[in-house]
Amino acid sequence: MKEVSDLTSRLPLKQHLRNTKTVIKTVNRLDPRWLPLCAAGHLLGVANGYLALILSAYILDALGRGGGFQEVFRVTAIFCGVMFLLENAASWLRLRAEAKQTPLYVRYHALTEEKMLDMDYARINSPECEILKRRIQEDLNWSAGLFSVFGSVDNTLRSFLNLIGAVAVGLPVMGVMLTAGHAGVWATLLAAVAVSVVTTMLGSRYMALFNQRLNGFTDGMEERVPFLGWAFANGERFQYQNGKDVRIYRAYGLMKRYALDNGERPEDMAEYRKISGYRGKSGFCQVASAQLLEGMAYIIVGLLALAGSVTLGNVLRFAGCIRNLFGELDALTKTVPELFLNIRKHMSTMEFLELENEMHRGSLPVEKRSDGEYRIEFRNVSFRYPGSEDYALRNFSLKLKVGEKLAIVGMNGSGKTTMIKLLCRLYDPQEGEILLNGVDIRKFRQEEYLKLFSVVFQDFKLFSLPLGENVAADCHYDGEKAEKCLQEAGFAERLNRMPEGVDTYLYKDYEDGVEVSGGEAQKIAIARAVYKEAPFVLLDEPTAALDPVSEYEIYRDFDRIVGGKTAVYISHRLSSCRFCGRIAVFHEGRVVQTGSHEELLREEGGKYRELWDAQAQYYREA
Repeated sequence: MKEVSDLTSRLPLKQHLRNTKTVIKTVNRLDPRWLPLCAAGHLLGVANGYLALILSAYILDALGRGGGFQEVFRVTAIFCGVMFLLENAASWLRLRAEAKQTPLYVRYHALTEEKMLDMDYARINSPECEILKRRIQEDLNWSAGLFSVFGSVDNTLRSFLNLIGAVAVGLPVMGVMLTAGHAGVWATLLAAVAVSVVTTMLGSRYMALFNQRLNGFTDGMEERVPFLGWAFANGERFQYQNGKDVRIYRAYGLMKRYALDNGERPEDMAEYRKISGYRGKSGFCQVASAQLLEGMAYIIVGLLALAGSVTLGNVLRFAGCIRNLFGELDALTKTVPELFLNIRKHMSTMEFLELENEMHRGSLPVEKRSDGEYRIEFRNVSFRYPGSEDYALRNFSLKLKVGEKLAIVGMNGSGKTTMIKLLCRLYDPQEGEILLNGVDIRKFRQEEYLKLFSVVFQDFKLFSLPLGENVAADCHYDGEKAEKCLQEAGFAERLNRMPEGVDTYLYKDYEDGVEVSGGEAQKIAIARAVYKEAPFVLLDEPTAALDPVSEYEIYRDFDRIVGGKTAVYISHRLSSCRFCGRIAVFHEGRVVQTGSHEELLREEGGKYRELWDAQAQYYREA
């Protein structure tokens, strides 16, 4: 984890600048107006401040030379009018920039979700991807995420522009003072500058140590309590999901121990005091540096004013610029390392977004056939999951005939679900090929190819969204069609009791959301498969948690719903698929038998007969 959390002191300046450019470029791509609005707002604000300084210096000089009231009033009125306009324009620009931050934050973090949706399914759980996901979670958990970057960029921009303003406004006065002589005075000032540079560098070093040690300290706490800041950050969602167990098992002390007491251990407090000492030393060095230079500048300009070398207005003007100059230099020693640190915390996100897909993306369109004449063939397919030495399928061959009802049965781990994942191109086989109407499925456009399949997986997911959107898997849907599909799936009675019909939110993530039982959720998932109207319908043991009788009834009803479409039913319970015209028996990644229920039972010593006899007690109930 320490490698995950490299801090500013561990990277060269060139790398920090490259990281900053990468993140800012990404943010700018999402909203190209945010950064210009920030810069313009601060530019006008800085200009307004220095106009006030110039006006004050002018008034002092005018009064010193006996200038008339009308002249002073006219210039003051003009300046005040311009400053009024600038201040209002600056405020408006800053408000516009702030208003963009929350939508920009949402769009930025949505990039990760979009990347996950576009990424090869086979790569989502790869070791490389898992490490990056963990890094992203750790990196963004320690602070305010992108809002930290907003704040750092904002502060750095303001300080940098103020620094430029101080130099631009103070430089002419500096020229006047230099031509006035007094070499000894300037030598003293240069000596003070040298001392100030040393103390500033020392202060920056202490600040870098503070950031480094603090980051390691917080990472160490997260290592001890991985859920800290995440489980409880979910608020009501966490309490709703886990509150029952906390109450039943009286786990209040356990939760308090880790959620509240962590970090209050004596060794933690001692470490934090030590870390805070670095910040104190940094602050002392930076204040000493700024005060030394600022005090010396005031002394010099005062002596020059007494000697008549500069006007009183220039004294005020130079003093103001010196204060701003050293104040912003001091601020930059804090904001720049903070900016680099906050940017560094987003590099894991950048690395994740730059991951490239490895699966072949075909370009052939899928032929749209109104007659549903799509034929699937697995030809000598072998596949093993990433990181595994054992094959889930080995020299596997199978043909799916148009309009047939195929049951796939076998023990857990025999390759049934793997076959479905390969068919839907969630993975690609290492050997062999899968053909659609004689063409390798890898040659087709994936988004078009996936339209051919409706699948209800064993671990199907519903969303905390309106019921109709769950059925259509889309925010735009046909309400009447959704209702019809729910009725066909046996959900009519529950639908009639829902307060908003298909517009009712599911689950308690929303105040008016409703809970659905496991059986009701299965019916919604089946309705979703029906709504898609795909030519292939696949049921991958979504009813595995039910008893054999209930599972058989759901499969039988679903068979009636799909009508003449090609359907594949997967189960490790043989009784659920007796109605299918053909049954394929899987064992250790191969098809060892095919035939109807009656044909397979007649094969003495066959795997199907073995499984049937082992489960016979349930079939008598069915």
